[in-house]
Amino acid sequence: MDSSMFKEWVLNQFIPNVICSSNLSKSSKIVVIMDNASYHSVKLDKPPTKSSNKIVMQEYLTKCNIAFDPKFTKKNLWDLIQPTISPDAPVKYEIDNILKQHDIDVLRLPPYHCQYNAIELAWAHCKRYYNQNIHEYTEDKNRVTHLWLEALNNFDSQMWRNSIRHCEELILADWYKEMGNFPLDSIPPVIISLADSDTDETDDDERVTDDDVAEIEGDIDAMSVEFPQATTSLQGTTSNLLLFLIAVIILTFILL
Repeated sequence: MDSSMFKEWVLNQFIPNVICSSNLSKSSKIVVIMDNASYHSVKLDKPPTKSSNKIVMQEYLTKCNIAFDPKFTKKNLWDLIQPTISPDAPVKYEIDNILKQHDIDVLRLPPYHCQYNAIELAWAHCKRYYNQNIHEYTEDKNRVTHLWLEALNNFDSQMWRNSIRHCEELILADWYKEMGNFPLDSIPPVIISLADSDTDETDDDERVTDDDVAEIEGDIDAMSVEFPQATTSLQGTTSNLLLFLIAVIILTFILL
């Protein structure tokens, strides 16, 4: 998968199918949950870097209506570009912009937290169903396609509800463990881009266990997560961090 393939799928398959869905009313709000895969996160109006080639730098300056001498070196061009780059400027993503035009919001998950994404459970269930049945003898030349469609159809609405509940419980459990009673809704959204590549090189569903899949399939009891009154606080977390830093400084002096 790369950014161009993903964009084509969003434009030609996802948006038309979602907007034309008979299950949605006019008042329905659509939210797309995405992880931080690089092909999800192609930036709009991304400024060049110091290592960009001269043509890219010139095109950027022209787009920003900044005059420059065609004889300028890369260093001269970079000196003009640097003041236009603000670390506090909001990041705009190509896919987010496309979806927003159709009144579809995007919610991005924290990096390396694929267990918060319900679609990973659906994907794991379908792969398990496929692996369990693909070895059955059949003369159907299109058995791979047919079996995948069968696996997708096997994942019903109740399994999806179970998947969402499972992920919500994991999120809340981790939140109370790390943050105590600090209010969840007081944290602004954070978007972190991990790489400039636009291709996918990960397999996030490796962190989805068989027990997770069995739970959403209803083979085992629903996971029970308790949220006891937390004894930790944000102040306690800060104190622990300070003690750790002091210990590192002392150890550094000893080693030197």
